[in-house]
Amino acid sequence: MDRTLRWLRASRQAMVAELRQLVQTSRLLHTATALVHQLQRERGLSNLYLGSPTDAWLAPLTQQTVTTDREQKDFAAELDAIDSSATTPGLQRARLLTDIALVHQGLQALPWLREQVLQRRCSARWATQAYIRLIQTLLSMVFEAADAAQDPDISRCLVALFHLAQGKEFAGQERAAGALAFARGTIAADEQQHLQHLIDAQQRSIEVVTTLTSNDLADALTSLPEATELARLERFRRHLLSAGAAVRLDSSCSAAWFAACTARLDGLRRVEEQLVEELRALSEHKLQLAKRSLAELDRGDLDLRSSEDAWRDAAAFFAAEIEAAGPAARAPSWPHGSIACVLQVIEAQSRQLQQVTAELERVRANLQERRLIERAKGLLMARQGLSEADAHRRLRQQAMNQGRRLVDVAQALLSTAELLPTDRS
Repeated sequence: MDRTLRWLRASRQAMVAELRQLVQTSRLLHTATALVHQLQRERGLSNLYLGSPTDAWLAPLTQQTVTTDREQKDFAAELDAIDSSATTPGLQRARLLTDIALVHQGLQALPWLREQVLQRRCSARWATQAYIRLIQTLLSMVFEAADAAQDPDISRCLVALFHLAQGKEFAGQERAAGALAFARGTIAADEQQHLQHLIDAQQRSIEVVTTLTSNDLADALTSLPEATELARLERFRRHLLSAGAAVRLDSSCSAAWFAACTARLDGLRRVEEQLVEELRALSEHKLQLAKRSLAELDRGDLDLRSSEDAWRDAAAFFAAEIEAAGPAARAPSWPHGSIACVLQVIEAQSRQLQQVTAELERVRANLQERRLIERAKGLLMARQGLSEADAHRRLRQQAMNQGRRLVDVAQALLSTAELLPTDRS
């Protein structure tokens, strides 16, 4: 086979391998997001159980662990189907595999976490943070998959899925926080601030999703939950956010709050399932197109080229330079007519890859901005002992005071990290 064609074929084989991996990743994310949904419910029920003085929530929590374990089994089966030794090398892929290893470790520790909850050996706040740690590790897989994807359409779908999953997680944390407050009958001022942060954060995430998804999915998101459920949820929110330290919350509202939040989360899960299905179908479609392109190259008999074909390729290679030089630089004529040559195939593929790269950069811009902002928040939390809500609030305040974008403030903070004072208290 001609060496030019050999490398062209290798390029298309690489595209097929990348898309085949994305198909596998989409199946993994389907089971991962399903597992997250059940862990979020388990977290909320754990808070109700730990916040209540009775064992009224023990049976629902025990039943939920069985449901979670079923989803975990499906997720584990999908993990086992991954051939880690056959994955494409690269930093993003390495990070994805590292996340998978962390998820596996976290799931192995889940029975121990459950034992701490059931035996009431931990506080509700500690249990919440433990569940958040496990869920965020699962969601990090979505982030790394979006960062690793090389197709702009698939990348856009993955970025939308990441933001939707994050918004849904904020909604899940809101359910857990409110459940604890109602179960124990009180809510502190810092908890109210955190609750408001969760409400704002989930709204911001969903707004990003609506700009990246189809109109049908965007409409479905903006109408969640139904009007009656939304009105009930808003009443509960106002009650929690306005209650003073001395106000006693009605613990009998625990179930109603949990149901209202669950209706919203279940609606978000339905949209999430649609988005995951779109991702799977899109990945399969792109893979079939890439396979067809590779097969067409193999069937083209271009590897049986004659010496005349090689000369024609040479003339075509310099055609652009000759045209740029103007009419004074006359090209030598080719007596055999204008027959398609292998260079046209290479140039077409090169143009396609350039367009893909440009589009991919645009799609990834939002994802990279989110990463910078999250890193800046983490730096403030670690160095100055701030909560996530306070760290985000400080970044936003600096952005408004300086008239700059939030991501620019985050970048500046990270670039001067060594100058940031550390809270010694």
